[in-house]
Amino acid sequence: MSAQLPPDEQIPVSIDARRLWLIGAGVAALLLVPIGIAASLSWVDMPWSEARSRAAPEWVALPQLRATTSDGTVVRARVALDVPGTLVKAQIQRNTQQVGLLLELSVAARTRAELGAPEGIRALSQDMRERLNAYLGVGEGETGVSAVAIQDLLIKPQ
Repeated sequence: MSAQLPPDEQIPVSIDARRLWLIGAGVAALLLVPIGIAASLSWVDMPWSEARSRAAPEWVALPQLRATTSDGTVVRARVALDVPGTLVKAQIQRNTQQVGLLLELSVAARTRAELGAPEGIRALSQDMRERLNAYLGVGEGETGVSAVAIQDLLIKPQ
């Protein structure tokens, strides 16, 4: 003897199965849609993702540089070097005085007018980088000094 419900309280089995299936599909959609969006966005190149792919510069700050240009103008500057390699960084830190003298040679090779020209600072920075890499024995394609940043450049009036 099984107890049966009255006909007005009986629930058809197909409606329960359909309702459970819809609830399961809704929960799955709530979980899988954000995961799918995140996965698809990781394949797309975003404008801000390019900044993460480049290595952040590792700056080595040098003591203040004092030099005289070829026309006798006194120049003071603060210089920082972008050195990605730890071996090169250690070599620069061990030979700070020689590196400073080498940078002074770059300033001494220019005149006041050359430093004041629109491309003067950029040319000075490039010359410093090339001289440093040559001093450190860094060849083409090897990582040496990546960039030279001239933070402050004070040209004394004559």
